Amino acid sequence: MIIGIDGSRYAGEKATGVEFYSFEIISGCLAELKKKKDKIVLYSREKLKLPEDLRKMKNLENKVLNAKRFWTLSALTKEMKSHPIDVLFVPSHVLPLSRPKKSVITIHDVAFRHLREVYSFKDYHYLNLTTRYAVKNAGKIIVPSDATREDLIELYGCEPKKIFVVPHGFRIKKISQKEIDKVMKKSPVFKYFGIKKETPYILFVGRLESKKNLVRLVEAFYEIAKEFPKYKLVLAGKRGIGFEKLLKTIDKLKLANRVIMPGYVTEEEKFALYKYCQIFAFPSLYEGFGMPILEAFYHGKPVMTSFYSSLPEVAKDACIYVDPYDEEEIENALRRLIKEPRYRSKLIKLGKLRLKDFSWKKAVKKTLKVIYG
Repeated sequence: MIIGIDGSRYAGEKATGVEFYSFEIISGCLAELKKKKDKIVLYSREKLKLPEDLRKMKNLENKVLNAKRFWTLSALTKEMKSHPIDVLFVPSHVLPLSRPKKSVITIHDVAFRHLREVYSFKDYHYLNLTTRYAVKNAGKIIVPSDATREDLIELYGCEPKKIFVVPHGFRIKKISQKEIDKVMKKSPVFKYFGIKKETPYILFVGRLESKKNLVRLVEAFYEIAKEFPKYKLVLAGKRGIGFEKLLKTIDKLKLANRVIMPGYVTEEEKFALYKYCQIFAFPSLYEGFGMPILEAFYHGKPVMTSFYSSLPEVAKDACIYVDPYDEEEIENALRRLIKEPRYRSKLIKLGKLRLKDFSWKKAVKKTLKVIYG
C-alpha cells in the first residue's frame, strides 16, 4: 500500500499552531510507519529537514512539488492524477481536487464562521469554500475537539460517522535555567522592555488579532492597573487582523508603559515568559483547541480563559472562566487570581493533572487508526 502525506505545513521557522500540529503528528506517524512495509510518500514544497532517524527510513520518499500559488489545489492535485496512491492524509483543511477514495483530512476549527468580521473577504470565502469542499469530499475527517465536530455537523451538514475526534497531544521543549538566564540577560524581549524575574505580569501568547479578544483584555487591565500599579500585561505574538485597533486602545488608555508587545518570541523567550508570569490570560472568542492553555498548565500558572468553543473541553475545571464579551467579568477574574493565592494554587494543581490527558503518542495512535481503518 502507498500512503501519501501532505507535508507542506511541516514545522518551519516561526511556526503557527497548524505547523506545530503537522510537525508532531507527521513525525509521530512516520516513526510508527517505518516499522511497516507500506511505502510512504511525503509531499512538500521544498526538501524537508526531517530528524535523522526519519531521513533514514527505507520506505519513505520526500517528494518535492513545485507551485508558486495554491500548492494543494494545483501541484498536489496534479500529482494525485499522475501518480495515484492508496491513502492520502492532509493535516490541514485544504483537500486536493483529485485524490484517492481513502482520504483523511484534519479540520482544526471553523472560527471564520463564528467571527466573520475579523476575516478579510478573500480569506473568509477561501476558508469557507475549501472547508465545504473537504467536508463533502474527504473520506474521513479528524478534528481536535467535540466543539469543532459539532460545528461541522451544524454549519456544513457533515455526516457524523465520518468525523473522528483526536485531541492534540502536548509536548514542550524543556529549557535549562542556564539558558533561561542567558535569554533574560541578552534577549531584547527582556532587555528592551524591562521584564525581570520579579516583575509581576499577566501573560498572553498567540497572534495579536481580533479573535483573541485582546482589546477587551486591555480594557479590563486598565482597571487592574489602577489597583495594582506594579503589574504589567505582556502580549507576546505576531501581529494579525485587528492589531491596529488594539494599538489605538492602548494609546487611548495611556497604557503604553504597562502593556508590553514584544512581537514574535522564540521558544526560549516564550519559556522564560511563562516561567515568570503570575497569570496566563486567554480570553479568546473562538479556539479549535487552545494549546497555550496546556503550556500554562505545564509551567504551573493559573489560567483565565473563555467558556466559548473548545476551551472548557480542553481545560475542564482547571481554569477560571469568563464571558469573553464581558469586560467586567475579565477584570474580576484577573483581580481574583491576583488577590486569592489559595484559589491560584488550586487551579495550578488541577492544571498539572489535566496535562496527563494529552499525549502525542495517543494522538498518533488514534490518527493511524483512522488512516488504516
